[in-house]
Amino acid sequence: MGSNWPDKTRVGIYGHSAGGYDAAHALLQYPDFYKVAVSSSADHDHRMEKAWWPEMYMGWPVDSQYHQQSNITMAGSLKGKLLITHGGLDENVNPSATFKLAEALIKADKEFDMLILPGMRHGYHGAHLEYFTKRKWNYFVEHLRGTDPLWNFEF
Repeated sequence: MGSNWPDKTRVGIYGHSAGGYDAAHALLQYPDFYKVAVSSSADHDHRMEKAWWPEMYMGWPVDSQYHQQSNITMAGSLKGKLLITHGGLDENVNPSATFKLAEALIKADKEFDMLILPGMRHGYHGAHLEYFTKRKWNYFVEHLRGTDPLWNFEF
C-alpha cells in the first residue's frame, strides 16, 4: 500500500432506507469529500416520514432542524454524482420523497440519475435486485474508477 491509499479523491457511499437518506445527505452535506452516492428507497425529508420514526431522533415539535437536514432543502449543494432509486410500490417509505428530491434537483439545475423499480416494495428482490445491484456497482465503477462498467456478468 502506498501513500495514496485510501484515495480520498474518490470516495463513494451507498445506503438503503434510512441509510439511503444518509448516503444522499453525505453527498449533499460534504460535497467536497463524497464524490458519488447511490441512495435507494430513502426518506429524503423527515417531514414526509411516518411520525414516530423521525420524532425518535429529531424530537417534537417539528422545527427548523427538520428543514435544515432535509435532502430536498439541500439539493442545490449537489456537486458529485447521485443515483436515486425507489420501489414503485414502496409502502414503508413513500416514493414521493424520491420524486420531491428529483424535483428539487431539477429546479436547482443539477445533474443526477434516477431509477424507479416497478412492482418493488421497500426491499428489492429477484431480477429487480440483480438489476439494481448491477446499476449500483457500475455507477461506482464508472464515476469513481473512471472506466467503462461491465453489464454482461453473472452473480
